[in-house]
Amino acid sequence: LGDVGCFSFYANKIITTGEGGMVVTNNEEVAERAKLLRDQAFDKKKRFWHEQVGYNYRMTNLQAAVGLAQIEKIDKFVDARRQNAYLYNSLLRDEIGITLPPEEKWAKNVYWMYSILIESSFGINRDELMKTLLENYDVETRSFFYPAHVQPAYAKGYRKEKYPVAEELSRKGINLPSSNSLQKEEIEYIVDCIISTKKCSS
Repeated sequence: LGDVGCFSFYANKIITTGEGGMVVTNNEEVAERAKLLRDQAFDKKKRFWHEQVGYNYRMTNLQAAVGLAQIEKIDKFVDARRQNAYLYNSLLRDEIGITLPPEEKWAKNVYWMYSILIESSFGINRDELMKTLLENYDVETRSFFYPAHVQPAYAKGYRKEKYPVAEELSRKGINLPSSNSLQKEEIEYIVDCIISTKKCSS
């Protein structure tokens, strides 16, 4: 899909090393640049010499061992996420006001998160649904991320920019529980809670 791919190994990802991530590329120049920057930009010819600023982004051997052990299970983990998503989809597909996650013909969605959109026709907004699920049913959910252009750290560069699709997704998006270990009965309970909340709001 591009010159560089990035993968996160944070604890809530499908596979994890506890923290950190991975960059992949088939561009040798980019690969060498990444290797240089991750290792304090040490000069290859002169020891402890730095022509530029680098970073300590090296993965520890212990983290790598954890990651390799996780890689051996990735097919099983992805299959579990996809099976969970199929069940969610089958239980939610007829509910008015819920947009299900897409899967393009050319792609395989691994459903790191099971993410839906709560439309105005649902009866209550995303935040109200999240609050009700937590307070009334003890179901934890997570909202979508804020778009980069509304973040204070990036505001200066995006001061005059508008990204209505990103803003809409951020406003409507909710991530439902999607752990590898989620059981059929738990997904059915979560969906029942969502539908009950919708009925109560009607």
